[in-house]
Amino acid sequence: MRAAPKHHGASSAALRGGRGMTLLEMMIVLAIIASGFVLVRLGFRTLTKADLVESATELTAVMKRTSQLAVEYGEMHRVVFDLEKNGYIVEVCHGAQPLKRNELVKPDEEAAKRGLDKGKEKLIGLPPDTSTNADPEDATKRALAIGGAHLADRQCAPATDSFTGDSEGKGWARALPTSKGVRFREIWVQHRDEKVTKTTKPIPQVAIYFYPNGTAEKAVIELTDGDVERATDGDTYSVLVFGLTGHIDLVDGVLRDVNDHMLKNAMGDKEARHEDEK
Repeated sequence: MRAAPKHHGASSAALRGGRGMTLLEMMIVLAIIASGFVLVRLGFRTLTKADLVESATELTAVMKRTSQLAVEYGEMHRVVFDLEKNGYIVEVCHGAQPLKRNELVKPDEEAAKRGLDKGKEKLIGLPPDTSTNADPEDATKRALAIGGAHLADRQCAPATDSFTGDSEGKGWARALPTSKGVRFREIWVQHRDEKVTKTTKPIPQVAIYFYPNGTAEKAVIELTDGDVERATDGDTYSVLVFGLTGHIDLVDGVLRDVNDHMLKNAMGDKEARHEDEK
């Protein structure tokens, strides 16, 4: 009696079925998982980036209003940035003292004191009528000038509600939402040779000035909610200030080269150095 033939085809199919997924099937599953991960990440990034967009938009609006205030009230205004505290405030300035190269937001008190002492020593040898009946403030300025130091005639103070229209009287003081990761990355401004960052010494502060004739200092302010050392277009916004018109522009991303903005003259031609160094 002959044995029944073996069905090799069925046995092979059963073996293949026991092996699980094929390589192609595994690749398809992995692709689906990766796509899901990307979608979730993009959704989360959209939510977190909203804080960065809001902060950059508010800063742009505040700076535009500062430019308007300078023209409306005929007084120089400035926006002072504190990169250590990640905040900024609008100030109004009185006095005609011109802006100096690499000028600090706050005067160097130690340097001023040394200059005052040196000036007083030199005044001792001058004729008696040189400082007779002089106003104390003028006498101090004279001593500082003789001593090689300068006491700025310009005095700046926070803009009040009469300037900003803020009914609560808080002025234009703002703080970035650091709890959500938003902070200043770096700031370039026309009167400074180097950029200002959180590690700038002696203090990480800088001011951008707006003038009554509608002009301003050229500047670039970068805000990020990513790595301050390695900013990318996806986690950075750049606020540009144009000198000739005082126009403020908000750019999504990092400038390819900051000098493309900072070292261009009124005609759009690139300069080899800062305009005010000519």
